[in-house]
Amino acid sequence: MIEKATNMNPVSRIITLTITSALLVFLAQCNFAGNESGIHFFLDMHDSPAVESQEEDPSTLDEIYTGTYEKTMGSLESWGGPGSASRTAPEGTVPRNKDPYLIPAADFDQAANELRNPLRPTKEVLELGQKKYNTYCAVCHGNTGMGDGPVTPRFADIPALAGPESLVLNWEDGRIFHIITVGRARMRPYAAQTTEEERWAIIHYINLLQKQGQ
Repeated sequence: MIEKATNMNPVSRIITLTITSALLVFLAQCNFAGNESGIHFFLDMHDSPAVESQEEDPSTLDEIYTGTYEKTMGSLESWGGPGSASRTAPEGTVPRNKDPYLIPAADFDQAANELRNPLRPTKEVLELGQKKYNTYCAVCHGNTGMGDGPVTPRFADIPALAGPESLVLNWEDGRIFHIITVGRARMRPYAAQTTEEERWAIIHYINLLQKQGQ
């Protein structure tokens, strides 16, 4: 084998030395001890300026806030502004595993006519609805839906969802779903905090509170 390598022509020797040198350079990058990596050829890829969603993004601090938020999917708004790491999704894109909500925020009648509750009011669904209602809704509308939540001393005229004086007793499920999704008046959207299934479960629980209130 040594004799054969010695008898190699100059071109073959150069090729062999080149391949051997390249292998040695790449092997020098391998480090099996500790946490340190080897040689870095592309530092921008190794130390990318990643910003977490809750952090301040210095690249947007110079932007001027105009008083309006950009629209993302459907009629939902993006809360990202100057200094925010939140990014507005490109127009026409849809997040993975999420269907866009296309009903305009002001069109309550369309929601009432087109949306139907896909869930049955089973024990499990009502328990889920109660849990989410007590988490997100009771603070304003009260545990029994009478509009007497703990924030009522600071915010007047919170509508009752149940009881004989409630104005929403005959509302369609789709209309209530639409309000929970996109918000209305002082109530902000709760689409980010709850899934569609949870919103429909909340509506079943509201219907139960209305029956108990009557």
